[in-house]
Order: sequence, then C-alpha cells, then structure tokens
Amino acid sequence: MPKNFGKEKNNEYFLVCVDESNEFSSALEYACICAQKQKVNLILLYIIEVANFRHWKGVETIMQEEQKSKAKELLDMYLDEIKNNYKLNIKTMVKRGDRVETILKVLRNKRYKIKNLILGLAMEGNDTNKIINSLTGSFRKNLNLPIIIVPDKNK
Repeated sequence: MPKNFGKEKNNEYFLVCVDESNEFSSALEYACICAQKQKVNLILLYIIEVANFRHWKGVETIMQEEQKSKAKELLDMYLDEIKNNYKLNIKTMVKRGDRVETILKVLRNKRYKIKNLILGLAMEGNDTNKIINSLTGSFRKNLNLPIIIVPDKNK
C-alpha cells in the first residue's frame, strides 16, 4: 500500500497579487479565510513592473536587485503574518513585467491549478483598479476562472 494513501495533497490554489495597498490587506484576509475553509493553497504573486529606465547597465542591475529585495522582504512579512493566523500552504512568486500580462501568464501555467484570482478594490483611484478594469474588460476572454474582487474595508 502506498505511503500517501488517504493523504491526498490538494494542489488547487487561490492567486493573490501582493502590493502595499490597503485593499491588498483586505483581499489577503479574505483569501486566507476562504482558503482555510476550502482547504486550498495560496500563491502570493509580487510583480515588479519593468520601468522604462534605460541607464547604465550597472545602475539598472542595482535597481533590479533592490526591487527584488524589497519584494522578498514584503512577501516574508506577509508569510509570517499568515503562518501566525492560518494553517495554509503558501507559495510565493516574484515576477518581472507588465502586471496584467504577468498575471495572465501565471494563470496559464499548467503546473498550478489556480481556482480563483483574488484582487483588492480601492474605493478611490489606484493601480489595482487598473488591473481589475483590464481583467474584467478586454482581457476577460483570456480567463477561464472566477475573479473575486474584495473592496477595501478601511473606507
């Protein structure tokens, strides 16, 4: 009899895009609660937008390393917070590129069975709302999963 008999590992995920906004905190809390109830894993995705800054190669490399370091630090902070409050399996990803295109690329990755995309909605104009507008508008035909939009509860 196989060792893992009866201990099937769930390989479904909720994808949450990480940033430093208030609405992200609301979306993360919602994702954690739902993931724990449904016994689903989380993927925390931090996207470093590619700047049109083309300077000396050394300066550009230093800037990229600083952005990556900041992303890892932020992800580690959220990981600690989640581990203290929830019992979840979490994967973290740091990707570089356009936010919408990067999200679509991760969603198309067959390695992960992403069940839902969870985004925070700013009650006042914000970059996150641009992502929501794109994914619920012109890019919606490229998605085959539900998008859960969580409003910022601090407003």
